[in-house]
Amino acid sequence: MPSFFPTPLFRCLAVVGLWVCTLTAAGAKDPVFNSPQAAAQYHVMTGQLAALREQPELAAEQFLKALDYAPAADLAMRATALALAAQNEILALQAARRWQALDESDGAAREALARLALRTGERGEAQAQCEALVRGHAGGPEEGFRQVALLLSQENDRSEDALTIMGNLQRQWPNLPGALYAQGLLALRFSRLDLAEQATREALRLAPAARDSALLLAAVLVKKGDIAAADSVLAGLIEDSDNPAELHLGYARLLLDADRLEDARVQLEAALAEKPDYLEARYSLGLLALRREDLEAAESQFHALLTSDVLRQTAAYYLGRIEEIRQRPAQALAWYAQITDGELAIDALIRRSAMLGQLGRLDEGRRLLTELRQERPEFSVRFYLAEGELLLNADAGEQALALYQQALDVLPGHADLLYGRSLAYERLKKLSQAEADLRRILKTNPDDARAMNALGYMLTVHSSRLDEAHRLIARALELSPDDAAVIDSMGWVEFRRGELKKAHRLLEKAFNKEKDPEIAAHFGEVLWRLGEKDRARAVWDAALVHDPEHPVLKETVERLSK
Repeated sequence: MPSFFPTPLFRCLAVVGLWVCTLTAAGAKDPVFNSPQAAAQYHVMTGQLAALREQPELAAEQFLKALDYAPAADLAMRATALALAAQNEILALQAARRWQALDESDGAAREALARLALRTGERGEAQAQCEALVRGHAGGPEEGFRQVALLLSQENDRSEDALTIMGNLQRQWPNLPGALYAQGLLALRFSRLDLAEQATREALRLAPAARDSALLLAAVLVKKGDIAAADSVLAGLIEDSDNPAELHLGYARLLLDADRLEDARVQLEAALAEKPDYLEARYSLGLLALRREDLEAAESQFHALLTSDVLRQTAAYYLGRIEEIRQRPAQALAWYAQITDGELAIDALIRRSAMLGQLGRLDEGRRLLTELRQERPEFSVRFYLAEGELLLNADAGEQALALYQQALDVLPGHADLLYGRSLAYERLKKLSQAEADLRRILKTNPDDARAMNALGYMLTVHSSRLDEAHRLIARALELSPDDAAVIDSMGWVEFRRGELKKAHRLLEKAFNKEKDPEIAAHFGEVLWRLGEKDRARAVWDAALVHDPEHPVLKETVERLSK
């Protein structure tokens, strides 16, 4: 049978493949080469094969060795990316140094080197690279400072070092407004609000007409809770602006980030009053109304966007979401069917399958997801998960389990699929298997808060291992302190342990964050046990309006109302 490869190349690949398999063995040594070119080719081919075998660290090491014989900036860049993929920051720093040395004009190389030096504790090197970025920026030092602020703002774990670097840089340009603006921007990013306000006010003193600095000051004041002062800053900006609608919208976004929903609504309505055809403001107002659970107001805004070529499909998507909330799956399905492209298209298709399930058209929903897996294999995990949820919602637990097994045969060990299968096992009361899947996820990723919370909650509900459950959920809460589901789990385990006051505080917090029916069931039960029965009924009644068939909510209300 003829080969698909020329014989010499095929033999070369086979030999290099064997070398890759043995390179990681203890004491493995490189072969002897008769020329630098041969050595470079060997290391490049070995690196490429290691990358194909999903061995990024080995690939990065081989590319670095190739650089000793044939220096090339693009090879150093690949070595940096592969070392980062392997989470070996020391190796990535070594590669980034080679990359930057081989192409000193490449800003991406300098950025990578600055970030890696910062991460690995080489603050002096990071400082030098940031200074070079400021001095070498084509737009001048002020634009260079903005670039550095955005760069350093991505390094949350090194916030103090990042702020020190920025402070050192700013002192080299003490009268440059852009340097102080960048310092304020970085300080705001790391919630150092006093420093942010001080730097931004100084930037405005040096350049009173700088709109960006005034907006930054407004953002800082909003974060500090001084809305009156922020309003005053905005009023000054609007007075001198030829586009007040844009300022109202920008300010509204700051308020939304700070959870000042009513203040944000006022600003968005002011933007529309200034400019009635301002689509972005109308869209934001629709999202805000949806967030506030004012479905009529949200519907009105999204209907008005249906005439927009740019936002028509997005508006249709949210009109579908509104109908879902109203428990009207046929109407939701009709809206989702109008979405054919854009970033919401995949989610709309998945929601179509869910609506088909709610309408009793389970086979049709499953068929849609099967076709999608064939047409868009890059999203196959999402489609498997959607079908699993579809089956669980239809009380077809055994079929869901078979589906997840099929998916895991294709993608063994995939954390999302293991998590989905654990839910199917739990629904079928196969608790030891559910626990095994969750522990398998945690063995691979000990900081997976979702799996940790799920395991802790399962132990809370289905066992007497409450101390173990409490430890798991406490760790999940450390990792995800604002997650309503995790807060709810902690509240429920405290309830099971008899700590009613702690449970009340936690469950009220979870309920205020998210009006989920299961959280409502838990919060209402704690209120009931504390003697607040009227308030408990009010919580349950509100939840039942949105989800009258939720099993946990129904069981709780029926059990306690007897």
